[in-house]
Amino acid sequence: MPIRQPLADQMRPHTLDQLVGQRHLLAPGKPLYQIITQHIPMSLILWGPPGCGKSSLAFVMSHTLKTPFETFNASIENKATLMRLVQRHPHETFVLLLDEIHRLTKPIQDYLLPYLENGHILLVGTTTENPIMAIVPAIRSRCQIFEFERISSKDIVPVLQRAAKQYLGFNLPDDQAHAIANCGNGDVRVALNVLDTLHAMHPDDLDMDAIRAFAQQQHFAMDKDATQHYDYLSAFQDSIEGSDTDAALYYLAVILRAGDLESVVRRLKDSAALDVGLASPSTVERVITLANTALEIGLPRASTHVAMATILLALAPKSDSVLQAYLRASKDAEHPSQHPMPNYLRDTHYKHALEMRDAGDMLNMYDQPHQVAQQAYMPADLIGHHYFVPRDNRLDNEYFERYRHLFEYMYQRPFTAGDQSTVFDHNFKKK
Repeated sequence: MPIRQPLADQMRPHTLDQLVGQRHLLAPGKPLYQIITQHIPMSLILWGPPGCGKSSLAFVMSHTLKTPFETFNASIENKATLMRLVQRHPHETFVLLLDEIHRLTKPIQDYLLPYLENGHILLVGTTTENPIMAIVPAIRSRCQIFEFERISSKDIVPVLQRAAKQYLGFNLPDDQAHAIANCGNGDVRVALNVLDTLHAMHPDDLDMDAIRAFAQQQHFAMDKDATQHYDYLSAFQDSIEGSDTDAALYYLAVILRAGDLESVVRRLKDSAALDVGLASPSTVERVITLANTALEIGLPRASTHVAMATILLALAPKSDSVLQAYLRASKDAEHPSQHPMPNYLRDTHYKHALEMRDAGDMLNMYDQPHQVAQQAYMPADLIGHHYFVPRDNRLDNEYFERYRHLFEYMYQRPFTAGDQSTVFDHNFKKK
């Protein structure tokens, strides 16, 4: 049997105008559009969910710049493989699509960096993880980071219809295209694979009943629109945050009927820290245990576990004091070079660190009364910037009292609320 190229590969775009979605980056005049159309040699890190066009952009970039194209997967390939790719192009720049860039090992990082510096490699690193947290600064600092968004069903529909006509030889009606697009949940590749499979199963009689039956068997979301599925997820978490147990359980049931246990578990874990936090740490622990157990058990029986977690969260006292504390600290952390740390906090894992930089010359807290050293840990100009502000519940205020007493003991000065103690207005909408 001859090898048949998957439909998703046949539909891989070659030009910018063939790419789907990401208009915030790829519309004329937008950043990525300018980088590619103006042939600006720049390495990129693309962050976003699967199937949203990250790899396709790397291919389009290579095609537009008329440079060779190579691929490397950091999760399964090693340094020797990367060396062979570089040796194929000893005297020319090439585009390197580096999948799973957050999994780079240190030897590969060290080998890669000089080629990024001298422009031999134009890197397009792709990841589903937050690059600020998951990718080392040495790589990040040599790349521009762009966040890709999930593709809407409306944008996937014309891709499916073009694929059906061009490669499968039939006209796909709007309602069928929309239903298949919903199955992709924002992933163009998944939607194309579903179309490919359905056409193989029903080459002459594909209809809505066949699509609906296949979607239910595969636990795809079959809402009126894939966007509606995410609306239900948002409503679920907002109802927990608003302490409406009945509403949270209703939206939970809608989501579980679509078979999306994984998204429920993510929302429960997120809500535990974001909405309850210090107001009830024991609830946070119970919810995470229930959520992990639900994944092990799977549907349908796991519905009881996530329902229990939902009720616990909805009825728990609420506090976003942890989020607010981080936002305040993050504001001061925008320019860390302006706030030098005390020398004795510097790294000591090298010879002569103490003599050269005063690193490690600090009091040992375990030798001090109460196991707390009366010494500064904060940069001198930030002492008195207080980030933790309690919400109106018992445990938040108990933690705050300890927080205040520790500051006064360590710094031997009264605790006074400064500018940092104001509560941030935030619009931290769950995506």
